[in-house]
Amino acid sequence: MKGGQRARMLGAKLSALELELTKPPLVLILPPAMAEKALPLPTSAPFPALRLWNPSHDAERDVRLPRTKELQSMRRQLKGLQSELQASGQSAEADVFPGVRHHIEELERMEQCMMTDFVPQHGSEQLISPQSFFTSRLFNIKNRNASREMHLKFTLGPESPSSVQYVGPELRQGDGLVFMAMLNVCRDYRVGKQASFDVGQMTVALWGSYNGQARARLKKIIQRLLRATIEFEGFTVQLVQRFEHPKHGPWIVSLDKDIVSLFKNERLVWMDLSLRRRITEGLATWLYGYIRSQTFLIPWAIDKLRVSCGSDASSKTFREILHQSLDELANEGVIDVGWFFRAERVHWRKPRLESESARPSAANAAPPEQPEQVAIGETAELDW
Repeated sequence: MKGGQRARMLGAKLSALELELTKPPLVLILPPAMAEKALPLPTSAPFPALRLWNPSHDAERDVRLPRTKELQSMRRQLKGLQSELQASGQSAEADVFPGVRHHIEELERMEQCMMTDFVPQHGSEQLISPQSFFTSRLFNIKNRNASREMHLKFTLGPESPSSVQYVGPELRQGDGLVFMAMLNVCRDYRVGKQASFDVGQMTVALWGSYNGQARARLKKIIQRLLRATIEFEGFTVQLVQRFEHPKHGPWIVSLDKDIVSLFKNERLVWMDLSLRRRITEGLATWLYGYIRSQTFLIPWAIDKLRVSCGSDASSKTFREILHQSLDELANEGVIDVGWFFRAERVHWRKPRLESESARPSAANAAPPEQPEQVAIGETAELDW
């Protein structure tokens, strides 16, 4: 094939690629009145699938799946074009290379937009968090029925810049679980967009049951997250931006459009949801998050650990709780069974042979702590 003919063929392929980029994806848009009848996007248990609530949203921008397919298609076609250009070696095709470079730049721009428009991608059985959320007292281990501080302000930890501070009400491990659940169910929609979820499905996913008390607990926690903020230099991010909770029907949430800033300068940490639910809420769940955030474990002074997790227990009581928690984590395969105390330090390590992902799954197992059963519609006078 002559150089001119090959150049024309490659030019035609570039034109086809441009057409592919401008083609709108096929997405079904339903008004709010039809939201209850809509089939959810494919997802797996345990979290309910969310539905975009605003019918005026931009289908090309607000859903992860069409944009991901668009990126994948563009990568495949660019790879094919580059292979043909490299194989031809014809100087007559030099005018095609600027077109290829243009599409490479467009691909990089689209990938950057995906990073700012969506929370980091993760599965329906995973929870994610910035590392500092798992290593600080942000979600402390105090009993959920103990009185809370109404306003706190502190630097998150050594993993985040010193200028990054938490400002808001006192948060505990249960609040952290719901926050990560909101990240999970909103993961496939552009941040800032309103989405609805089934309340009963959500409480079952989190705590194994649905009743009036579980509904009230979820409502109170999300309202608390509305007041919880991470303060950066120059702007502030809410952990949850908007929350609508009608008496009947689905609830509606949206995440702060800048929430992706939490993940920019920190290590992203994954946690297994089924394992998180099996572990007793409190020190054990805090330690699980901390361990997941570390490459390896070094001996740690028990008193420093007590301060880091925000415990208000005495040194003696904390040591006893720590012993129980480490035993539980060893039984779950999170740490090696050979942990021990020496010179007021905990000596531990991650398992050598058995990874956490190889543990048997128990996605439907109920969490260790269950609230007292209350009839639907009633509320209990507890400080969740």
